[in-house]
Amino acid sequence: YVASPGFSEHQTGLSFDIGSTTSNVFAKSREYEWMQENAYKFGFILRFPSKYVNITGFNTEPWHYRYVGVDIATYIHEHNIPFEKYYALFLDN
Repeated sequence: YVASPGFSEHQTGLSFDIGSTTSNVFAKSREYEWMQENAYKFGFILRFPSKYVNITGFNTEPWHYRYVGVDIATYIHEHNIPFEKYYALFLDN
């Protein structure tokens, strides 16, 4: 459930972890709510949502966001799918 050394998305420079100034539990914070409602508008996705642990292979990380671009983030948001599903549909040729 954790990336092996050398395989973290953070090493790509496309992912980051975000924190809260209002709560010790990010998933219960105002910042988390804002990210859920707005991150896709700026090209970011919540990378490891709790309902897709069986697909992503990673425990949920409500603080971990990845940049995929506005078009892809919007599609993922509107269709409520994980990145792996988008990848299988459009990128894995």
